[in-house]
Amino acid sequence: MAEKAKILIVDDNPHVLKLLSISLQKAGFEVYTAENGDQGFEKVNEVKPDLVISDVMMPQTDGIEFCWMVRENSEIPMVPFIFLTSLSDQDMEIRGFRAGADEYLVKPVDRKVLLEKVETLLGRAQKVKKVENEQVSQMKGFEGNLADLSLVEMIQLLNLNKRSGRMDVMAEKKGEIFFNKGEMIYARVNNDILGKEAINKLVTYKTGMFRFEPVSSPDVKPNIEGSTMNVLLEACRLMDEASSGQQS
Repeated sequence: MAEKAKILIVDDNPHVLKLLSISLQKAGFEVYTAENGDQGFEKVNEVKPDLVISDVMMPQTDGIEFCWMVRENSEIPMVPFIFLTSLSDQDMEIRGFRAGADEYLVKPVDRKVLLEKVETLLGRAQKVKKVENEQVSQMKGFEGNLADLSLVEMIQLLNLNKRSGRMDVMAEKKGEIFFNKGEMIYARVNNDILGKEAINKLVTYKTGMFRFEPVSSPDVKPNIEGSTMNVLLEACRLMDEASSGQQS
């Protein structure tokens, strides 16, 4: 029998906790709950859920800060994360994505929509985990399709596994990213877009191929300052702002 996926729900409203728990349990998931971000962070490291669903507005540690804590200081920094809110506030949505959220749903949440998002994120997480177990954590190169695994996910994997080497991106435009012990140190798109601007461009590509080759000491002059996670979160924020602007 396949092991049930574990889902952690964090919300200060007991009614919401109960309704979501019932819906997810009926769908076959193993559900855990917490009433605020501090309790949620303890649960994250205790049960290591496969997915987290969290309210944004909570007393003490709110959802934004909780998500940052999970991404920066937990044992499962890449766990899929869904934000719930009763506010249809675009600024709050952007803050949520900047903190590292994967999805953002407004209350009251339609059960069918929630379950679809959960299944999609769990499926994507399984693909990422498979690549990590089979290739990324080992000292060898690998390649993949951007339609299956996003460049953001692959950069996070290389960062977490402290890999050094070169990633070539063959998409709408050609690009390359060099890593040193997991940190991005150099990026280029064609010959005219460099550094963080190149990363901002590369993460927007949804189709194409990528290939990573390990190199112990990349021989390039660094053009990226700041931690990989901060650069990546900023790129995601800009991408989300652009997407929100197109929809409005």
